[in-house]
Amino acid sequence: MSVYDLLTYEIIPQEIPNVIRNCSKCKRDTEFYCSEKFRINSNQKMVDVWVIYNCTHCEGTWNLPILSRVHVNKINSELYYKFMDNDKETIWHYAFQFTHLRKLCNEVNTNIRFELKEERLESKSHNLIIRFYSKYDFDLRIDKLLAEILGISRSNLKKLEIDGMLMLNPNINMKKKIIDNLQVTVAGSLYKS
Repeated sequence: MSVYDLLTYEIIPQEIPNVIRNCSKCKRDTEFYCSEKFRINSNQKMVDVWVIYNCTHCEGTWNLPILSRVHVNKINSELYYKFMDNDKETIWHYAFQFTHLRKLCNEVNTNIRFELKEERLESKSHNLIIRFYSKYDFDLRIDKLLAEILGISRSNLKKLEIDGMLMLNPNINMKKKIIDNLQVTVAGSLYKS
């Protein structure tokens, strides 16, 4: 490996996931992309908020529900202004809520292009420590990404875990999805020359 013992990776999405659902104009299942805009409707003091999606074929719209019939006083004022300003980070937060999207759509494209921003820090540790950070939920398996970073096969990765040479904190299955603040410790003998 290298003289660096601590690697941090920030997983940065390059796009918002598209969804497949029925388009009322096309009269069939089509792909929808996120317009990166909120739609806000208020009736006196009650507010509804949606994220607007557009059909890739006809530009018809579908609205992803965020808030429904919520009193304006119950909405955090900072969040409300983010809705009003079409705050990109807030829109992306809702657009990456895969569990919510799957309930409302036929399919969610989770094969998202992403960038890994790497930072290397020296440490006095005899182990390699890898930390992952991500603002958004990703359908990205831990074992797949870790094998790519370490340059080994997933079967070899599993063997290292069984042999106690690789540990995850929190202790979750490597076939699970990447979570924010995941730490992976790899025994020092594996990467020291």
